[in-house]
Amino acid sequence: ASYFLMNYVFYLVTFWSFLYLVQQRHMTALASGWLASLPFVAAGAASAVGGRLADYFRARWGDRVGMRVLPLVALPLSALFLYLTVTTTSPYWAVMALCLAFACCEVTEGPFWGATMRLAPSDTMAATAVLNTGGNLGGVVATPIIAALSAHNGWTAVFATGAAMSLAAAVLWIWIDAGGKAR
Repeated sequence: ASYFLMNYVFYLVTFWSFLYLVQQRHMTALASGWLASLPFVAAGAASAVGGRLADYFRARWGDRVGMRVLPLVALPLSALFLYLTVTTTSPYWAVMALCLAFACCEVTEGPFWGATMRLAPSDTMAATAVLNTGGNLGGVVATPIIAALSAHNGWTAVFATGAAMSLAAAVLWIWIDAGGKAR
């Protein structure tokens, strides 16, 4: 469920940043194209760093606490940066906030996948398939919701929904125990 919610944000940034920059920030198609690619650079770097940090925290504090650290910190930060994306007046600061929101979201990939593999050590393929399916369903649900919100309520509602999803994804980590028990 947490990965489903986190991937709502992933799909929001992945498929809707360009349109947001054109419609809300009134950038040209060329500028929006270049600037909408920057969150992917930030997310790629953050994903790699997140894997290393997840390993470090897990080694330092164990599976139960160590796997929770990044999602419990990074997902609320992602929500904050999504909020800042639509509230800042500068379009370039909005892109920076969008980059940071996506980076905070993607830094949690390591804990999601690592915890899943630790919870199902003899069935990692099936367990990670369920995780990945749940994440993709986040995108399936996100698409019509974001389309409707952007058309009828504006982009503030879109990013507020993303922030709420990110916060809810973080809260669910309170019940994830990668130390061997699924709750």
